[in-house]
Amino acid sequence: MSRTDCICNRNIKIIAAYVRSRLGHHDSLFDGLPYPTDHYSRPEDFFLNEDEWTTFEIFHRIFRKARHMVGEPYFYFNCGASSAALRSWGRFNYFVRLFRSPSDGYRRISFFNQNFNDTKDIEVIVPPYRDREYGRFRTILMVRYHSDIDLQKDYISDPYRRGIIASIPTIWDLRPADVRQPLSAFDPVILLNEEEEFKPLGLAAKIEGNRLTVRDPMDGTRKVVGEKIILEPDFISGKPFFLGKYRPLPESAPGKEERSRAALIITETLVVNNRIILREGEIFNAPYFVLDVTYDELSLIERFSLALRVRNAPSDTGKGLIDTINRLRETMEARNRAYHELEQVNARLIEAKKKVDDYARNLEQKVEERTMELCQAKEELMRLNRDLEAKVDRQVRELKRYSELRRYLSPKITEKILSSGAPLGAEPQRRMVSIVFSDIRNFSSLTDNLEPEELFHLLDRYLSEMTAIVHAYEGTLNKIIGDGMLVFFGDPVPIQDHAHRAVMMAVDMQRKVRDLKDEWLHYGYELGVGIGINTGYVTVGNIGSDMHKDYTVIGNQVNVASRLESLAKPGQILISHRTYSRIKGDFPAEKVGEIRVKGIHQPILTYNIKA
Repeated sequence: MSRTDCICNRNIKIIAAYVRSRLGHHDSLFDGLPYPTDHYSRPEDFFLNEDEWTTFEIFHRIFRKARHMVGEPYFYFNCGASSAALRSWGRFNYFVRLFRSPSDGYRRISFFNQNFNDTKDIEVIVPPYRDREYGRFRTILMVRYHSDIDLQKDYISDPYRRGIIASIPTIWDLRPADVRQPLSAFDPVILLNEEEEFKPLGLAAKIEGNRLTVRDPMDGTRKVVGEKIILEPDFISGKPFFLGKYRPLPESAPGKEERSRAALIITETLVVNNRIILREGEIFNAPYFVLDVTYDELSLIERFSLALRVRNAPSDTGKGLIDTINRLRETMEARNRAYHELEQVNARLIEAKKKVDDYARNLEQKVEERTMELCQAKEELMRLNRDLEAKVDRQVRELKRYSELRRYLSPKITEKILSSGAPLGAEPQRRMVSIVFSDIRNFSSLTDNLEPEELFHLLDRYLSEMTAIVHAYEGTLNKIIGDGMLVFFGDPVPIQDHAHRAVMMAVDMQRKVRDLKDEWLHYGYELGVGIGINTGYVTVGNIGSDMHKDYTVIGNQVNVASRLESLAKPGQILISHRTYSRIKGDFPAEKVGEIRVKGIHQPILTYNIKA
């Protein structure tokens, strides 16, 4: 299901940049188009804002108008192909530094597509590989429109999309990719008769029997340019895909299963006014689009040169960019509250200005009255300015406190502390808490075998799921160090059943680990996590300097939990006797034995949670 505003304005930025490169300007491109005038003073400010989205209809109006202004036969393809050279992708140019080669870009094309439109999905069905027959690298993509989008009305996006895909290797100063489209989901009859690009040609396309015929623009006679076929699947990783293999239509009436695979192949190239309209070998009426992309890769010397440039480049990595975006998104609600307050103040300022303007129109008749009221307005403005500064200061302090708290706590606990007005960790305190350590087993072997981008994806998904579980049980997420986590219960908001919550959280974590195993096995690694839990008195509070402080727990009982985690096997939850005494009877557990911990004189009796 697609959203109403289904086209990201990044596409419009690409169009405007290409028009400007060809004409020197894009004047009148947005004339007469509706836009949100309550937020933007000019249409350019809205349509060139890459964070905004627009409708399918408005996007098409802009795109067709741009084609009319430039007047190129292959405008739509050229526009898409210009995006890399003109760097018209907006902030997406930052992500280029994360990629080592064109293959990296093609592997992640699904992600970028989702941030450019909400009308279709692009799937990589054959990942990039070196094709010996072509002597180049090759990948195969599938494009499938959402069910609520009429793809027959989106022809102009097809060459535009192919142009963008072809431009990817040029980021590395390589020649453009060759993009062949063996399968198309367009209906050629609708396309040739109703699409604005072809309607003036008067081709009068229609299906006669099992053949596609058109009116020859040269002599007016009808000619056969295509015939019906049955698609045959290829199997990739055990899944069937249509990639262009076919057989003739049977002489007898096709069955239901064959009708579902019926398509139409072009048998003769159709050229009108030196423009190729249909190309021999293209297949239409397919269930989806297939793009066969071949391209050059970087040589060893070019890869080495690129690695040096990346090493010497600023360290603002993609992870830092994503983290920044996430933090902005998470604090947006708090910021909106501050802006709402500012808008109310601004409304009062506008009202005061309106009164001043009214008085000015009656200047000759009410000089004395105007003078007095201007003085009152000035005093009101001064008071409003003072109030505005105070409100802004309060909002800034509130946002700072919220930012500090959300690093450790669930949204529910954060709201409790904010409503109480108490500072976090002003003075160190002794507290009875339950401490939990978790760690992925044999993680170092995974880091040696995976690319950084793949490792980042797996670790980000794992930590997101674990953090959600921590917040669900109102735990305090103290630290994330690589693949390990430190969580404690009972502070800064006291919890009576902190031991019980710690064990419940650990059980849910192991359940979620089992759910994630299949994805990790896809990369050749069996995910296993060890967890250790201990209950006891610790010191909690802020540690550090004015430049950087960390809210944490210290004490021997923390070391006990860490030691239990290091001894836990994959899938195991080891708890101390102190924790066991508080949850005994609630969870099945078996005695493991005693361990010794540095700084603790007596051995620690340990148990294994069997849930």
